[in-house]
Amino acid sequence: MEDIFSSGAPVDMEMAAAALLSDNRDVKTMLRLLAKTLQSTLGDRVEVTYRTAGILRRPTEDVRTVIVHLDSDDYVADLEGGSVRCSVGRSSGGIRIRNDQLPVEQWLAKLLTALKELATRNQNARAALENVIVGGGL
Repeated sequence: MEDIFSSGAPVDMEMAAAALLSDNRDVKTMLRLLAKTLQSTLGDRVEVTYRTAGILRRPTEDVRTVIVHLDSDDYVADLEGGSVRCSVGRSSGGIRIRNDQLPVEQWLAKLLTALKELATRNQNARAALENVIVGGGL
């Protein structure tokens, strides 16, 4: 896998977000793959809730909610019907002090930027970001 950090060139997070969205026009599919990629590398920093179906309410592959906990921010994508609501919440001392609603493109760009910052100090975050941008997981 190409090391996106060793080249010295800055990684444009908005371009990376646009590439993810263009490669995965279906937001449901993009979020499912993003959740799977991040969960496999970031572990308990990522919470994924799946839709249920049938009488026994068994989980499906359809993602309902993705929450990524990075430092004091929570990146939340909630699929409701055919639309997605995205927000970034900031907490301080365990209390939510801000919650910004964002379009999915801006949410994804902010998430990738936060992962890039975390990747400078954490090998798992680095692997997650490389998988998302280079395409190892998507």
